[in-house]
Amino acid sequence: MPLYSFRAECQADLDKLTLALRTRGIMCSMRATQDPQFPDCAVELETDATVQAIRDVMRSVEDGHVMVETLRPCQLADNSLERDYGV
Repeated sequence: MPLYSFRAECQADLDKLTLALRTRGIMCSMRATQDPQFPDCAVELETDATVQAIRDVMRSVEDGHVMVETLRPCQLADNSLERDYGV
């Protein structure tokens, strides 16, 4: 199953994403690690969904822009989590 990684601004954004993915029938497995100093979460997501399908769901989440801009098809260790404002 393909592996993706991204950053969420807070656990609440991640919870909204999880609900939105389930609502759209996208099956996935997520592992999140919260930053000890900030509310940000670094996330690995395993799913058969395409990167575009995941971005579309992320765009439907209020304040999901950081997730969209940091989503990459790679493991967390290989993702800088820097925002790509062009997506």
